[in-house]
Amino acid sequence: MRLAGPYQKHFSCTCLMVIFQILNLLGLASFSFANEPDFSLKLNASVYAPGDVVWCSFSSPLPVGSATLVWKKDRIPLAYFEESELFGAFFAIPHNEEPGEEELGVEFLQENGTRGRRKLIFKIVSKEFPVQRLTLPKEKVSLSKQNLERHLREKAVIKQALGNLLDSRVWQQSFQRPVKGETSTPFGVRRVLNGEPRSSHSGIDLRGVLGEPVAASSDGIVLLTGDHFFAGKSVYVDHGMGLVTMYFHLSRIEVNPGERVRAGQTIGLLGSTGRSTGAHLHWGLRVHNRPADPLSLLNLFPLP
Repeated sequence: MRLAGPYQKHFSCTCLMVIFQILNLLGLASFSFANEPDFSLKLNASVYAPGDVVWCSFSSPLPVGSATLVWKKDRIPLAYFEESELFGAFFAIPHNEEPGEEELGVEFLQENGTRGRRKLIFKIVSKEFPVQRLTLPKEKVSLSKQNLERHLREKAVIKQALGNLLDSRVWQQSFQRPVKGETSTPFGVRRVLNGEPRSSHSGIDLRGVLGEPVAASSDGIVLLTGDHFFAGKSVYVDHGMGLVTMYFHLSRIEVNPGERVRAGQTIGLLGSTGRSTGAHLHWGLRVHNRPADPLSLLNLFPLP
């Protein structure tokens, strides 16, 4: 039978749609049509600076089994939030990221086996980090062979711990400052010790009094504790979804690895252990093992 005019066109389009649907179910093709339901992909802002934490949310009018955030080489699973019926994930802008427009995508798998992808564009602006020049005794800057070996052993233990993080959400509601003191050294400061450039400051330093209680920033599981060469007495807390907060230079540790802690719970006392020139708290944040400014995490809440 031969169809003519608009009937032939309608028949051809219908056949083409059926073919693409079959290929899509087999994972061999992806497609979208004008009458496809709306999917929502959002970021908490449209412009970011190096060191910022980004919150990405995704919602679907159809049942979705899983979703993954894709940015450059990062592939981050999105967690599902039943109370708001959306998927969410955090990621961080590297401190050395170049300014410009960036494309972020979310790949998802519907419960009926259909695969899909949504994308959006956001902007990264430049940020100048201050330079801090310090003059310290030689023994505070150069490591002896024994101290270097110790540092490398500790570094390996920390790397192993950070490689076994919780995908599920443990944190609740929001994050808070671990002490009330003001920031003395911000995130990203480029340090020059005795005229030699060193790595950028990977956290923030907060002023405080020796022995002052240090609180967990949110609910989490104690990932690691230790007395480290550079950081002194330290506590690492895994909050899930790739978020880890760190508390360095403590005078005393009051929690143990594997222990569940609540927001505001005392996890240690402020001190000056390790490579420290005075009493303060170094508060650090890693987002999927990328250093980020913990203050930008505070600014994300309340989440939708």
